[in-house]
Amino acid sequence: MPNPTVISDAELTGLLKNVYSQFREKVQNLVTPLLAQLEKGRAGGPRNMRWGGNNVFFDVVVGRPSGATFSSAGYFPPDTTAQEVQGNVGVVRAYTTRQIDGLAFVGTQSKDAAFTTIAKKTMEEIKDASSLLMQQALHNKQDGIVALVGTVSSTTSIIVSSPYGVASAGQGSLLLSVGDYIAVLDTSSSDAVLGRAAITAISNSGDNATLTLGTAISGMASTDKIVKATANDTSFNSAMNGLINITNRGGSYASLHNVSASTYSIWDATRLVAGTDTPDANTPTESDIWDLIQKISGRSGKDAMTRPKDFLLMTTPGLAKKLMESMVGQRRFTAGEFSTTIKGGYKAIEVCGIPCVTDYYVPAGTIYLLHIPSLAWVDAKDWGFVEFEGAGPWRWIQGRDAFETTYGWYGNLACLARNAHGSITGYTDTARYTHV
Repeated sequence: MPNPTVISDAELTGLLKNVYSQFREKVQNLVTPLLAQLEKGRAGGPRNMRWGGNNVFFDVVVGRPSGATFSSAGYFPPDTTAQEVQGNVGVVRAYTTRQIDGLAFVGTQSKDAAFTTIAKKTMEEIKDASSLLMQQALHNKQDGIVALVGTVSSTTSIIVSSPYGVASAGQGSLLLSVGDYIAVLDTSSSDAVLGRAAITAISNSGDNATLTLGTAISGMASTDKIVKATANDTSFNSAMNGLINITNRGGSYASLHNVSASTYSIWDATRLVAGTDTPDANTPTESDIWDLIQKISGRSGKDAMTRPKDFLLMTTPGLAKKLMESMVGQRRFTAGEFSTTIKGGYKAIEVCGIPCVTDYYVPAGTIYLLHIPSLAWVDAKDWGFVEFEGAGPWRWIQGRDAFETTYGWYGNLACLARNAHGSITGYTDTARYTHV
């Protein structure tokens, strides 16, 4: 009897169907723990200030009440008063834009034809991009620098490092993604714009990142600055306030809200340097954090030991691991014991009774202690579509069967009591647990 004919899948190509699941997973890390803690409208959160055509002004008492004395003869002391100054803060503008071909609206309307509609995909993506922009900016500073040029290989290939423009702060592409449109600023020539280009590829090696640019830029050199850009301008000195300038990292940002810590020393955050103000730069401990708590309390009167839930400790996962190792003989370092749930559903370990959350956008080697009620959102326009009097969020692109929409925000982050915040910088922190 002859052997039966075996029919393979290859011979049934025209017969077989593709079967698709309804799953659509995002595999990029989109967590934004700092942004979640600064969410508006929550008890114990930052305050709100409303902007209206001019800067928002607020009063800061920079002098201690003084002049009281004892007198056996009943004489009054000379008159004196505590000095007060006005701080002020304006708003910045942030945007994200998407363009869609008209056919894409039609082609994705049916569940049989697409996993989701192009409109829904676009809205999800535009909101995620806006959240990531805010998260990164909150860790940055007003100048908006996202990296520094290290080596120039060609007019379309550069190696960058130093996120936030801070040396040894982490991986060079921490704040950069393929598709970002950037500008390169000439540090040696008053930060003149050398050129603009889209990033078409990124290759990471340690803390260095090789960027491939879609447009050639001439004249680039080491230490030149990388900032986000548009076709017409850049984000240099146009970004919101972030933790770097609010905490006056390195003493490099004396003026905040037009109040100078050089003139009024009380208007300054507490800065400690690991290995100089702490026993060991290699090992962060609870004792280091206790010192930071006491120094902030002595300067500002905001005591994290008395009201720990008003404060937030924030550091990198690498330093959190070292902190865990320093405490491993004292307790179990788990998400259940000695922990608390903070805004956004994040689990925070309690250190000295204060919630401590890890955030991989924190500059490497840094521990922050933040007094959340001393921060304030300056509101002009919350994130939403850029539109005018009901014109609708989608704009027709002239001369094309295509549409464009833009999500925008006008606002800023303000600090009402700068001396209520502090940091320890300079710890040895080589572990990288990030999206890069």
